[in-house]
Amino acid sequence: MNRLLALASALALVAAPCAAAPDAAAYDAYARGDYLAAADLAVAAGGAENLTMAAIALNAVAYFEPGRKAARTRAEAALDLAERAIALEPSLADAHVQAAVALLLKSARMSGLSAFVSGNAGRARTRLDNALMLAPTHPLALSTSASWRIEVTRRGGGALKGADPERGFDEFQKARSLAPGDAIVAYECALRLLADGRKAWRTPALSCLDGALAATPSRKFEKDVQSLSRSLKAAVDAGAKAEKSFIDNQP
Repeated sequence: MNRLLALASALALVAAPCAAAPDAAAYDAYARGDYLAAADLAVAAGGAENLTMAAIALNAVAYFEPGRKAARTRAEAALDLAERAIALEPSLADAHVQAAVALLLKSARMSGLSAFVSGNAGRARTRLDNALMLAPTHPLALSTSASWRIEVTRRGGGALKGADPERGFDEFQKARSLAPGDAIVAYECALRLLADGRKAWRTPALSCLDGALAATPSRKFEKDVQSLSRSLKAAVDAGAKAEKSFIDNQP
């Protein structure tokens, strides 16, 4: 693995609508997958919730962007929007989560050394801890935190404070119990538990994958995540080599 701190996928959070209702036009654009328009509309509407909605939209672009530089640029813009939202409303958990997501997306598109020295992993952990302090039962915050704990350890960052796969496993179980029909949480659980490779976690991982496939998503991003779930399922069915190849090519 040549990306030491590609860390946790932003997948678990980029599809989460804000707790407070964002601008209706911005949300509609996001739901249908017109992410850049959604970001523009949300920024124009103003306020912490809408800045967070804009960050969600740009993080969605960054996640699926194949170009490393372009993905980093989108993630940096999302980070700026999330930080602006936090400045306006420090208690908005979704904004802290989106800041963490953006930091992780940036790391995923850096070389291993650059990601390591950037400090993004530690900054993301701080934002996730803030989010969970503000909203301890936020399913997607829990899922992203779980991914961080497992992936940081798996990719060589086990010395970082908070890197604890067992705790991550527990957070995944809590997130799944809180949002059993959420395709994002279920896919992220499956992907990260399979990536860790523990035999004891394989059955729970495959159960999460079944949950992702059985979900009935309504927004474009979640539908695309479910498509990834189908690809992961095909790789699992094809054998260990195909499964590893799929996992290694995820951010």
